[in-house]
Amino acid sequence: MKKSTQNNIFFSVLLSIFSISVHAQVGIGTTTPEGMLDLESSSSGFVFPNVALTARNRTSPVKNPNGGTVAEGTAVYNTSTTQTGANDVYPGIYVWDGNKWIAQYIKEDSQKFEQSPLEYRVPLSGGHRAIPGLGNQDFIPKYSGTYRIEANFNFGAGEIKDPTGSNSVRMGTQEGYIKLRFDGVNYNIYTHAYSIKNDLINGGTDYEAFRHDSSLILYEDLKAGQAYPFLLTVDVQVAGEFNTDAYVGIDLPCTVEFTFLEE
Repeated sequence: MKKSTQNNIFFSVLLSIFSISVHAQVGIGTTTPEGMLDLESSSSGFVFPNVALTARNRTSPVKNPNGGTVAEGTAVYNTSTTQTGANDVYPGIYVWDGNKWIAQYIKEDSQKFEQSPLEYRVPLSGGHRAIPGLGNQDFIPKYSGTYRIEANFNFGAGEIKDPTGSNSVRMGTQEGYIKLRFDGVNYNIYTHAYSIKNDLINGGTDYEAFRHDSSLILYEDLKAGQAYPFLLTVDVQVAGEFNTDAYVGIDLPCTVEFTFLEE
């Protein structure tokens, strides 16, 4: 009888210990867990379940093991890339919010195309000419969504003809048009610059490269992985009063920059 009582006590103690271990915090790499699950390591990381998501608004292939809908807060590491143009996913950690997968990383994509070399001389006739470095380029977005497209350019008039008569001044305006052709659509921007020549000061002076800065900003919905062609050109509109060609890219290059904003 005494032995039976001892066995009962022993099994009661084991049951109590097991019960405590089930309901207590779990520590991996630590004997003093500070939460329900505490992972500690100086050389290893936590690996999320790897899945190949098909879209941001679809749970597949993730399932709730108890049946029903996928629980909010479910976290996975997505290994796939989609390029449908809507609800695309890219490699990285995602959390399900009940309606869609939310990326747990910052999506950044920016690329700037620059004129090279500087001080391109625009002929006084001949129509639109491609600005060096900005002709027949392609931009391929990393993500599907809205991009900000900013074209920056500057224009100089060139040398105006000599004044008529001595001790006189001549000033003129050179006009031009910058054209951004993006994905088959033309965007025209008027620009102008001044030139001056005088016979009054220090035996005569002239200024032909007053820089006039202009810009164009577009917001376009682009699709990841698709090549979008673009071209930046310039044409001189008023040339009768000038001796030399106009300028593009005075000290600073003309640029076309693409920046991802949002899905």
